[in-house]
Amino acid sequence: MEQNNRDTIQTENNGPIRDLECEKVVIASLLTSEYAMSECESVLDSDCFYDLHHQEIYKAIRSVYDSGEAVSLITVNAALAKDGSSVASNEVFTILKDTMVDLDPYHLAVRLKELSYRRRLWETGMKLMTESCMEMYPVDEIHNDAKKGIDSLFDDLTNQVTTLADAYKEVQTQMLLNRDREPGTISGTPTGFPWIDNNGGLSGTDLIVIGADTSQGKTSFATSVIVNAIKSGEKIAFYSMEMTPKQLAARIASMQSGVMSKAILNGQMELNEIYRVDAGMDHINLNNLFFDGRSTASLDSIITSIRQLKKKHDIKGACVDYLQLVGVSDSKLNREQAVAKIARDLKNLAKELDIWIIAISQLARGDKGNPKPLMSMLRDSGQIEQAADTIILLYRPEVYGRSYPAPYDNVSTSGTCLVDIAKGRNIGTGDFICGFRRENTLFYPLSPTDPVFSGNETSSGSEIAGSKVSGRMELEDLPF
Repeated sequence: MEQNNRDTIQTENNGPIRDLECEKVVIASLLTSEYAMSECESVLDSDCFYDLHHQEIYKAIRSVYDSGEAVSLITVNAALAKDGSSVASNEVFTILKDTMVDLDPYHLAVRLKELSYRRRLWETGMKLMTESCMEMYPVDEIHNDAKKGIDSLFDDLTNQVTTLADAYKEVQTQMLLNRDREPGTISGTPTGFPWIDNNGGLSGTDLIVIGADTSQGKTSFATSVIVNAIKSGEKIAFYSMEMTPKQLAARIASMQSGVMSKAILNGQMELNEIYRVDAGMDHINLNNLFFDGRSTASLDSIITSIRQLKKKHDIKGACVDYLQLVGVSDSKLNREQAVAKIARDLKNLAKELDIWIIAISQLARGDKGNPKPLMSMLRDSGQIEQAADTIILLYRPEVYGRSYPAPYDNVSTSGTCLVDIAKGRNIGTGDFICGFRRENTLFYPLSPTDPVFSGNETSSGSEIAGSKVSGRMELEDLPF
């Protein structure tokens, strides 16, 4: 049989099928590429490797990866030493030095998985041949053992297939959990905005796109949502292409204290003002919001970081600010195709990890005569609309010197914003008016008795402010 320069053996005399060169290439790829493990983890397990030392190295790689640490020669050798492995440190180095790294290790991981299935078939066949030649084994037992061996293999191949009965059991469990939930609590992550929270909040697996024109407050609205989420005890990751962690921290401190972020970062503040900022931040668990300095503006690095933070800290959500600044590795894609890929990959990641992901998006310039944003204005890709579960559009007409459209045409535009849930796969569609404190870039819910609604005589006033939700945040409840 042709060897193709690989240690691939299929003859009975030489043992089961294996491809040791392929195993080395996969190991080298896992050690050198920060994305390889996240791409291959759903396919690989230790049985994919025939060589016992390769198995140990893979287990060490997986151990490091599952801990949330970066996979490297140093961390893997440390894991091997900690476990008392028989693999010498120079053996891992030799694999790296002598092996060409594959740029797309996934297809090689799939090959190793298939070879592992073939080895299991070979083992079952060898056992069948041996026992069938010995009368001490009853025929029915031989048959049953062989059948179990083959069936278990195909059980592995189909273990991702579920039926409606399986899915409905999960629905029944969720209904019971909802029934037993304490009054005032929600099934998802709270946002602090009653309309959204009344419809379940932010749910795992959802991609939430926040879109608005320039200077409408996209990042500020997302930050307000995230602050309310971490106040509820959730752990969140934030990836900004425009702001440093220091700048984001100052913005959050401004939101919570009422002190302008410009003064916090650059002003000579009085001691009592510093105390005021500290007091505002006391309402937040500061360790629940993560910024990954290792991640860059590339999609691959962001996805890898989110996976690691999910494993290490069990984050419930992430925010990417913003879609149009994220880069992709495939240079052949035009900008619209690239943004479409980013949106799809973030949605797939949210579904895979059971977390929600907020993606902030710019809007294309619309009709100057009607600046209210529409879903069709999401910049660079109509496929953002398809990938997103929820699309939230922000509109502050005071920026344009205009009034709100009906039924909010009597609502004051000063310090307010229309939040339009233009798409809500799981929460429905609708809109509401919230407050916006420009000097602190803070979005907050309004009471139906707030003066901004004083001229609105429509019957929907209470719904505008979301008064149907218990535990609503009033203006006097704000931290300043």
